[in-house]
Amino acid sequence: MRRVAVIVLVAVLLGSTGRANNRNAPPPATRFDAIDVYVDSGTQPLAAYQLDLSAKTGDVKIVGIEGGEHSAFADPPYYDPAAMQHDRVIIAAFNTALPEQLPKGMTRVATIHVQVAGEAQPTFQAELTVAATLDGKPIPAHLVLQTGAGQ
Repeated sequence: MRRVAVIVLVAVLLGSTGRANNRNAPPPATRFDAIDVYVDSGTQPLAAYQLDLSAKTGDVKIVGIEGGEHSAFADPPYYDPAAMQHDRVIIAAFNTALPEQLPKGMTRVATIHVQVAGEAQPTFQAELTVAATLDGKPIPAHLVLQTGAGQ
């Protein structure tokens, strides 16, 4: 009987030590990064865009969205704040300025700020679902993402 009590006591002590060690383990490293979002509209004035961005790999949380470099897209784009609390966001913007006041070529339209947990570098995928001129006519355009490492 005494031997059973000693085994139980040792098991309890080992179990509580393991839990204590887990509580003292440091949390995974957390850092913040920025993803610059560019749209290249070629020679066409860019009046509107919509894109879908998500984390392909990594533990990522979208924490903020700001506007772009051109005055036509300086204000933050439209987005769903509740949806951005996950690893995916859809953003969109439309500007009714005159064509000569709209950007052409490669233009940073937004910056998306993310919180990354862990040491792994996340990867992102994005799709430009709409790019249009002032009259709403779709134009061929390309999407480019540049993360903090490339800035």
